[in-house]
Parts: sequence; structure tokens; C-alpha cells
Amino acid sequence: VAIIGAGPNGLICGAYLAKAGLKVILLENRHETGGGLDTLEFAGFTYNPHAIYHMMAEIMPAYKDFDLRSRGVRYIFPDVQAAYISKTEKPLILYRDPQKTADFISAEFSDKDGREYARMYADFKAYCDKILIPLTYVPAVPPIDQVQTMDHAKNDLGKRFNEIAELPPLDLLEMYDFSEPVKAGILNLYTLWCLSRDEALGYYFPIMVYRMTNAALCCGGSHRLSSTLHKAVVQHGGAISDESRVVKIVTSSGRVSGVVIDDGTEIEAKAVVSTVDPHQTFLEFFDDGEIPEGLRESARKWEWEKISLFGVHLALKQAPKYIGTEQYDDANQAMMTFLGIEDTESLLNHHRSLEAGELPTKDLYGHTTCASVFDPIQAPPGMHTGRWECLAPYDIDWEKNKWEFAHMCIDQWKGYAPNLEYINTLIYPPTYIEKKVINMVKGSIKQGAYIPLQMGYFRPNEECSQSYTPIDGLYVCGASAYPGGMILGGGGYIGANTIVDDFGVKKAWDEPEIVKQAREDGFIE
Repeated sequence: VAIIGAGPNGLICGAYLAKAGLKVILLENRHETGGGLDTLEFAGFTYNPHAIYHMMAEIMPAYKDFDLRSRGVRYIFPDVQAAYISKTEKPLILYRDPQKTADFISAEFSDKDGREYARMYADFKAYCDKILIPLTYVPAVPPIDQVQTMDHAKNDLGKRFNEIAELPPLDLLEMYDFSEPVKAGILNLYTLWCLSRDEALGYYFPIMVYRMTNAALCCGGSHRLSSTLHKAVVQHGGAISDESRVVKIVTSSGRVSGVVIDDGTEIEAKAVVSTVDPHQTFLEFFDDGEIPEGLRESARKWEWEKISLFGVHLALKQAPKYIGTEQYDDANQAMMTFLGIEDTESLLNHHRSLEAGELPTKDLYGHTTCASVFDPIQAPPGMHTGRWECLAPYDIDWEKNKWEFAHMCIDQWKGYAPNLEYINTLIYPPTYIEKKVINMVKGSIKQGAYIPLQMGYFRPNEECSQSYTPIDGLYVCGASAYPGGMILGGGGYIGANTIVDDFGVKKAWDEPEIVKQAREDGFIE
């Protein structure tokens, strides 16, 4: 099996296939594996320019199946998951413990807001633990089939899920009677990932809120996860070849027979797995007439996100101390610190302007992380790493504007953390995202926009969302396939299971308990 791309999904797929006894080679365009699991080090300061918050850390099946903890992947779950700092309001603090959050909101904002948070969290936890997380690790099914399955589940949770699944996120949030700024803070957990507040993706809102208040940092930096998966592939007999750019998928008699890399080398394979975007897979790797025209047409219609991310990484002399936290020291211990988000309408207007391609000049609504507060090995003794990130349009002359915009970001950060003092700066505009990871076209961190016709059974299209494709021997399992990006560990896992089943090979792993329970409850056929 030849796997194109050694990002997280390629590594996971390759590790499972090698564990099952198949002969596997991963072909990576870059000089290192890991994709968005990227960690850089400068003079002892560790920066994570892409993935840093791991939503499915200990939940993804690969964590248990490859005993990643004993291999060196340790996760840190900060008690304070998020803090919202304002110049006019008291801070809003979201703890990993939902009751602690509800109590804080009740004491500092209102009893009603605290009660509503507890009610919302209980609902979202049930949707996620019973339905959404198990579905992340099984192949997609057609929407009508999923609706019917939920309707006939053993309890009414499935029917309740159907009622919210296609609501726009804001409509779902309106089902809970929050006042500002609590409402804005919860909505922001969804929109901060370049996700539109207008799309009918109600089912995705609970998982972003629930898991972004249960997220983790990878000890030593995010690349620690990818390097450990790399070792798992090799230790089970798989091969990895970096700086090996695939230029062609070879077919013979209508079946995939291998790949060609850019130096002309042809690698024969009985199966090829693509973890790269649909444009490369269906438009660049095949010539006209080699594959069904419908696949090429769906790739031409593939949409990228309208918004990307701008990052500034700082070597800090000390950890930030935020204004208005004299009586709220926990706000200085947050994994994610959001600046200036106070009301929903302002947040929505900000997103509208970004989607229109406008570069903000005043309120940036950035969020910051000081990973070394929780993981001291990510900075020299007594010093810290600082990470600023905010939403930004891609189509800007960033080479001309990056330094001016970066200083604007730093100035805003200083406005909330007056003690901010830095000795080094790494700037990461949206264009650098695409330069480093070519699948993230236009800085698209999820390999394609999250819109209804590119999600679930339609990601990347109706014929390929279950990993196999109409082309015999070709499979897809990257972030542009179901279930999507964000380091979920789902695509590679589903792809490996599909291939092993097709090859008639015995699996060397068990189905996750959460999936078994969902089957028993009737949420999965």
C-alpha cells in the first residue's frame, strides 16, 4: 500500500496497516512528517505554528491502540481551558470542570447564565459522547439513513440530535437563554476555527464547544505526536520516504497499480491511499479520461475556507499578566486567552468583514497561549513562549503587510497584558500556511471549507466519503475526507479499517468501546 502524504491521517493509516501485516510505504512531499502537527524550536523556545489544541487527545483510537503514552506522548489538560479578558467587563473563565464553570458564571454574571451553561453542557456532552465522537471513527452514511437510525435509537437522544443537526450554530445557541458576554464567549469557541456562523452545521457546534473545553496540549510540542506515530509505522515494518512528491497515480486495466514520484521512480502497489486535497488527488494525479469525469468535476467545485489564520510567536521574558485579573488569578492560568470579545453582534460583524476579505484595523479578537506555563520544557528556564493567533483573510499582500499587522497584534496583546516583553518574533501569515503544507490551499487549515455539501457523507463527495473510491484500489482518508481535519484521528483510522476489510486481513485491534456502546444504543447501524 502506497500512502500519499504523511500528515496525521497518513501516519495513523500507515501505522494500522503495517500493524495488520501489510507492506506499507508513506510518501511525504516535505522533509519531515506530521503535516499540521508542526513544532519549531529557536534558541530553546518552542513554537507550535499550526495545531496546538488537541481536541481528541486521549479519545482517538490510535492513542490506545499504539500505547502512545508509553511511547512518549503525554497530554496536559489545563484546569482553566479558556479565559475572556475585557477592558470593560470582568473576565469570563471556562474551566474543564463544567460545574466549576457554572458556579463561576453564576457568581460573577448571573444565576440564569450559570444554570443555562450547566444545561447546555449536559446536552452537548450527551450528543458528543453518545453520538458525535463514536461517529468520528466509523464510515459516513447517507443523511437520510443517519436520520432514520437516530429516530429509531433506544432513547430520545437520537431524535433530539436530529432536531438540532441542521440548525445554524447561532440558532442552536439561542435555545439557551444566555446574556452577554457569556453568549459571545460560547459562540467564539466555534467561530475561532474559521467556521461560518451561518452554515447549517448545528451538529458540529456541540463538539466544538464540548471538546474545546476539554482540550489538551501535547507535552514537548505538537510534533511529539507525529514523531511518535512515525516510530509506530516503522516499528511495525512500514517505510517512510520524505521529500518524495507524488506526481502521478498509475492505473492498469482500470485499477490502481502504483504511483510515480517527481524523480521518475515508479512504486508498484496494490492500493494507493491519498491523504491530500481533492484537487491534487483527482485533477493532478490523473489525466483526462483516466477516471470518471464526475470525480474531476467534484474536485473542480471544491471550496476552501473564506478565512485563514495569522500567527505571531514570541519569546517572552515572563508570562503575561492580564488586566482586570487582580481578583481572578485563574484567568492568568488559561490555556486559551481571548481578548476583547464582549458581545455576539460585534463578533458576528467581525466575521462578516473577514469573509468579505477585509483586513481588520482595530479590533482583532485574537487569542493567546503561553504553552510554557503548563509545559516548562517549551522555553528556557524562567522564560516563556507566547502564541498569538487571529482570523485573517488570505488574499492580502502579506509580504508587504505582515510586519505592520504583526505589530498591531502585539500592541493589542500588550493592551491587555502590559507586562508583555519579548526578545524574539516569528510571524506566520496565512500565505506561510500554504507554503509549508500545500494541502492547506489559501491557508485552509482543514483542507476545505466546512459547508453542508462538503461535510459528512459529502466530504469530499458522495462516492468517496467512506474511504474507498470508484477507482479500484484507490482510497482517500485525509482532512478533506470524512470526518474532516482538526487532528481527530478519524480519517486515517477509518481508511485503515476499510482497506484491511477489503484485503481480507485480520485486524490487530478492537473496535473502540465508545463505538461498541453507540451500536448497542442504536446510534450506529
